Amino acid sequence: MNPNPSDLKLVSKVKSETLADLKSFCRESVNLMTSDVSSYAQGRYRLWLFHECDLRTPGTITNAYHNDDRLGNFCQRVYPGTNIGLLTFGGKIGNIQSTGLIIPHRDHSYSRPIARTVNLGSCIFNYDGKDYQLNDGDIIEFNCKKLHGVTKILSAERFSINLWQLNQEKGYFPIV
Repeated sequence: MNPNPSDLKLVSKVKSETLADLKSFCRESVNLMTSDVSSYAQGRYRLWLFHECDLRTPGTITNAYHNDDRLGNFCQRVYPGTNIGLLTFGGKIGNIQSTGLIIPHRDHSYSRPIARTVNLGSCIFNYDGKDYQLNDGDIIEFNCKKLHGVTKILSAERFSINLWQLNQEKGYFPIV
């Protein structure tokens, strides 16, 4: 773990033998996604993983998608102890067109400060006022209480698996 939660850090890369399977899973999951309700992410499609926090009713944690053991095991390897996540999509698959963008924001208090993102495709990630290019398979760690967002998609498709731990000190407890 990064001891200084203010830094953006490349922690790993998805193994090449895992990358194709992960992208295939993400493509197959697009039909489960819904349009993001956040005003920060208009036109983006997403799927909550493990738990969902209803941002319109703060404090409400419900069950979310957790029907795939391989995904769950992968997420635990990427971020041990993760219990809430968000799969997001940018591009067009079938009838779904998603911007995949989210303007710089700070994550809600449902999560602890450290987040990890698995990036599939390439994009410009704005963090703390600076632009970074994320490449296919990058796994980053950052303080999600600092301003961050995805301001540009550079590939035809881009998926992200965003992982957090519920912030029990703020009253957000896992139910699964």
